[in-house]
Amino acid sequence: MAIVERTTPTQLLALGGLGAALLWVVAFLNGTLDNMNAAIAKGEFPDGRLLRSTFTGFGPIDGRIEYLVAFYEVLSNNTTLGPRLLFVNINFLIAATNIWVFVESRRRGVRNMALRHPVPFMLLWLGLGAAFIQPLYFWLHTRTKAVVRDPTVPHNEAIALFFAALPAFLLPLFLFVPPWLGMSTYSHHGYIGAFLGSPFLIVVACLSVVGLLIPWYGVVAKKDAKRPHVDKPWIVATFVLTGVLSAAVHLGCVYASLTSSNPDMSLARVFLPSPSKMHSFPSDPVTLGLAPDGTNTTLVSHLPAAYHTLYEGYHLFTQLDYAVVSAACVVFAHWMLHNRGGEKAVRGATMSSTEFRDMVLLVLVSLVIGPAAAGSFAFAAREKKIRETMLPNGVGNAHKRAVKTE
Repeated sequence: MAIVERTTPTQLLALGGLGAALLWVVAFLNGTLDNMNAAIAKGEFPDGRLLRSTFTGFGPIDGRIEYLVAFYEVLSNNTTLGPRLLFVNINFLIAATNIWVFVESRRRGVRNMALRHPVPFMLLWLGLGAAFIQPLYFWLHTRTKAVVRDPTVPHNEAIALFFAALPAFLLPLFLFVPPWLGMSTYSHHGYIGAFLGSPFLIVVACLSVVGLLIPWYGVVAKKDAKRPHVDKPWIVATFVLTGVLSAAVHLGCVYASLTSSNPDMSLARVFLPSPSKMHSFPSDPVTLGLAPDGTNTTLVSHLPAAYHTLYEGYHLFTQLDYAVVSAACVVFAHWMLHNRGGEKAVRGATMSSTEFRDMVLLVLVSLVIGPAAAGSFAFAAREKKIRETMLPNGVGNAHKRAVKTE
């Protein structure tokens, strides 16, 4: 077996720092932020479409939403194929990780308020970039001893998580369905605004199911001492469902790329960062979208050079975002699979043969069906491991030591 250093929480911190640099430093240096600010200041995109500025009627919130809409709209409309394809992929990847952290937040052993209430952090990674915020939030999860204390989830909440997983996963459709249906730019911007508040919709979905179950379980289901793991099948099913849906989206994106003869849809165009494209406006006819009848629409000078520069900068941002988030998902899933939480990392410690095998599997599976699917299946497999050292009443053995730290 090759000697490979163990995955550690520190690696997640490093990925968070790397994500911040790759997203925001690069966007600052290559002019992407300047181009975005120029569009916002003018109130329209370089192609002449107006940028919506009113969403809630509350100025400070609307200003922030407008800033994000100026980014999300360009990558989710029908103007481009390759950049939009990656944007589909990464938004469903983030939707899957939202489900991960929601499940972890409902475990009875969670005491850290930041872990118990993940919505503010979801809003942050939608607004500041998942590559920057998510690895840091994953790091918080590696520091908690919630699973050691009690990994179980109230039965009614476990059921709610399963039924809320599908609508939670489909929330990115707010970004892509409006242009597919030919809605106006103004309406599309409104749906983007709704998507930016989508973490609250996940809470609403969960609470709705919990409310329906009140006659049987009450507001919070009590733990059954004889059946402490009654929630486990629902938690495993939630992760498996998330994995299946994530794999379907990723494979669909890869299939669309591989079967297209359009250079704008090639795997290299979609996934491999190419900073030089920001300053190389295509002079030859390029297929950039689909006509209403489904046929390719060839555009030459339809888009101004400034618009081309804008979406290429955004696409580079998304490519870097996707790379870091994918790496963070693999590191996080692998660490969670082999640790119960709160352990101190030993500098220079190497992986066991089992850990090495699982890392290889995670990487290979991530390359085939995507990191969201690979991580989801890893979390499903982890569910049995974290409950193996339970006392008869369903409380972790370590609880007897009165663990007080997160």
